[in-house]
Amino acid sequence: MNSTIFSALVPNAQAAARESIAETLLKFHEGALRFAVDGGVKVHVLEPHQTYASASRELAKLHIDVDAWSSPPSGLFVVAEKTVYLSSLSPMTVSHEFGHALDCILGGGVYRSGIHPEIRAAFAPARSFITPYAASGLDEYFAESTRAYVDSCNDPASAWPEATCERLRKLDPAMFAIIEHIFAIFSSG
Repeated sequence: MNSTIFSALVPNAQAAARESIAETLLKFHEGALRFAVDGGVKVHVLEPHQTYASASRELAKLHIDVDAWSSPPSGLFVVAEKTVYLSSLSPMTVSHEFGHALDCILGGGVYRSGIHPEIRAAFAPARSFITPYAASGLDEYFAESTRAYVDSCNDPASAWPEATCERLRKLDPAMFAIIEHIFAIFSSG
């Protein structure tokens, strides 16, 4: 584990939490991790009983009370802060939210998935998605496809089909090619 990268990405987590997050994020490979660090991405692990609103100034300022939802998220990415907030360290949650972080940095502070013509062109006609959640919007399409591309970031308790690189390649070759191209850029950078 490159401790410099993970100290920058996850600056305030306890050692066990940082190691758990690192185990998942290492699947993204060093180029993507360095890209995230250079883009200012941070990962914040909520303390037990800590709310998202108390951890995120942006959520508090905007009065977005995700903590009051009937099913609060296990993680979320706040674009304005370039911060992943996690109440769960599950590989599925960590990799999905990190996918949002990459999407934001690729877009220069906005989700690239929302403005990139190739991603929009892949999403618009799609009738099959890597997971049901990927169908809910361009940003979730990108995050779930990225999670699938790095493989092995599934939770056994999830009712969703496994999101794997091979399944993404077969189910959505256009999005697979887009994600593969992005990761090739990370590797060459």
